[in-house]
Amino acid sequence: MNDPVYITGKCHYASLVEPNTKFEPVWSIQIEVDDTNRPVIEGAGLTISNKGDDRGDFVTIKRKVMRKDGQRNKQPDLIDGQKKIVDCMIGNGSTVNILYSTYDWEYRGRKGTSADLRTVQVLDLVPYKDGNDDELKEIPGSFSSNDAVAEDDINF
Repeated sequence: MNDPVYITGKCHYASLVEPNTKFEPVWSIQIEVDDTNRPVIEGAGLTISNKGDDRGDFVTIKRKVMRKDGQRNKQPDLIDGQKKIVDCMIGNGSTVNILYSTYDWEYRGRKGTSADLRTVQVLDLVPYKDGNDDELKEIPGSFSSNDAVAEDDINF
């Protein structure tokens, strides 16, 4: 493992409170690659991706939940600008500092360099939206939980 490095950028798809379990459980975050952080990312030998969407060029930085020996890795720290621990979902477009270490790997004849996520510092939080209720609007005059009947008033 190499010395820790940090980069600043806008993030996407942050899985920091709960691991991403789509493949193997990992804590992860994607950082947009811009003119400021590109030299550090390229200098570290990290893979830059581009899916043709609003992220543009980005790099994924992650930490596996479990080690090869079966022990659980420490969850990356999530802190605010005053270095206080926070526990909140990070929305796409938030500006963050990422502290990570790089390591070289070799697997099935392939070689590369990956980044081990250590700390995420939120500088400008965009509130997370899960998108499930974006389509629905408030309907005046419809049922409201404030109008619910108390259990004592139910006659059976």
